[in-house]
Amino acid sequence: MHRLNSLLFVFLLATFLTSTSVLAQEATSSTSTVLTTPEVATVKRTFVTEPTLQKIAQTRLTNLAANMSNRMDAAVSRLQNVTDRLTSRLNKMAEEGKNVDTARNELTQAQTKLDEAKRNLITIDTEVNAFIGSATPRENWQNLKNNYKGTGAAIVAAHQNILAAIATARNAGVVPTPEVSSSTDTTNN
Repeated sequence: MHRLNSLLFVFLLATFLTSTSVLAQEATSSTSTVLTTPEVATVKRTFVTEPTLQKIAQTRLTNLAANMSNRMDAAVSRLQNVTDRLTSRLNKMAEEGKNVDTARNELTQAQTKLDEAKRNLITIDTEVNAFIGSATPRENWQNLKNNYKGTGAAIVAAHQNILAAIATARNAGVVPTPEVSSSTDTTNN
């Protein structure tokens, strides 16, 4: 154990001495360069903003965002399929004479929410790239977070409207047709 400690000490000492000698050489060479060539002192270095997230974090966040947007896109696609089928069914029920106006109103609201979710999902890739490549990802996170929350809320609202449309369609009754009364006067002669 004592030998291990002494080897560790020697290694740390060698590392420290090497780094200090390299720093000393750089300090002397930079001082002599600045004194001999005034052009080096006047050259301005351009500042390039680099993303503050590490490469591995960028990759992981990109994959997580892609998974989230793919799941949301799949949910919207499934709900759109249900909405289309329910629209067809409501049309058939209307032809049978049933009152499906309330169900159609719910379905229209569901379609509006699905369209909103689709619009949000179109721009989500751009917002993910802006968040991940940003020099200030914390500020850009709020935009992305709000987009995800808004899309999720629109999907949930569309689902609730579809459920309400189904429930009202089940309870849709036949529209009473007005009876035409025929007035025939029959008088006995």
